[in-house]
Amino acid sequence: MLNALATASAEKERLTESHPVLQSIFDGITDGILVIDQNYRVIMFNKAMEKFMGKTADEIEGHFCFFVCHSNNVVCEDCQAQTAFSNISPPSRIKQCFKDNLRRQFEIRNFPLRNGGGKVEFMVEYIKDITERQMMEKELMESRRLAIIGEMAAKTSHEIRNPLQAMEGAAHYLLQEYAGDEKIQKYLGLIKEQIGRLNKVTTGMLEDARPQLLRVEKALINTALLKSVAIVEEQARLRNINLELFLDERLPAVRYDSGRMQQVFINVLRNAIDAIDGAGSIEIVGAQRQINGEDFLEISFIDSGIGVSQEMADRLFESFYTTKENGTGLGLPIVKEIMKSHGGYTFIESNPGGGACVRVGLPV
Repeated sequence: MLNALATASAEKERLTESHPVLQSIFDGITDGILVIDQNYRVIMFNKAMEKFMGKTADEIEGHFCFFVCHSNNVVCEDCQAQTAFSNISPPSRIKQCFKDNLRRQFEIRNFPLRNGGGKVEFMVEYIKDITERQMMEKELMESRRLAIIGEMAAKTSHEIRNPLQAMEGAAHYLLQEYAGDEKIQKYLGLIKEQIGRLNKVTTGMLEDARPQLLRVEKALINTALLKSVAIVEEQARLRNINLELFLDERLPAVRYDSGRMQQVFINVLRNAIDAIDGAGSIEIVGAQRQINGEDFLEISFIDSGIGVSQEMADRLFESFYTTKENGTGLGLPIVKEIMKSHGGYTFIESNPGGGACVRVGLPV
């Protein structure tokens, strides 16, 4: 190991001697850069790489790249450097990694450094974190989709409400006209009741289609959470699902719209209940955490269901995508939009066969 570190150090010196400012340039680049030799040992790297890996310089320099990046003991199966060392130009690739318990997307490109004879002697790996870019692209597509849905909902609701008003007026007239006929009164009353239900549905569609104004107040999150649990606990009890609350009373108050936040919690809880086949449990955990130096109050909903694949989990926030036979595919997209409007976040973590965890966070 000492020999490997000494060799890596010597090779680093050889590279930097020809370009004295090379390390300074490296450290000024915000994307990650690794330089590896033909034995896949890291001989140079920049500060951004240390930050990406969450490791010190001593934990990176002279060590195998596959161990530094992925804690593997052998060369990665999709190693582009291996391809490039064979004088074949590899394409860029997207790699998923977990950092600070969050899934990140990295674009990796390899650039060979050749000696005077044209042989590839070193490999430069350029690693760019594209998580935010991909999230923005995905959110843009989803925003367009929701805008179209909202426009359709508004037009449909408007067209339905006009005939409903005519039907309600006619039913009201007939109720007065046949005031003495109990049978007619019974059925006309039923008609008016169902017209009222339809009016509520169309009103709700119009409200969802309009941009929502948040009525934000500073309050304890446990208040909205306990109200939401009370609404779904009977549904959970009938399914033999236990709701387990782990709420710290010391959690700070945060700013949120109580009605909209209850909508978030109810949607997430109902999805978790539907994900459990038979008896099971849902743990509801409140905690504070930091993401990129910013404080958040996070609520985690951990179910004991069958879980979903990561590919499926990525699609659960898409409008109309659903894994349920009678689902609308709008519950979780609405959750994400509400959390986004609060400056918060929504994540799903899942292990097939091992349940899922939905995490929502609000800035403190």
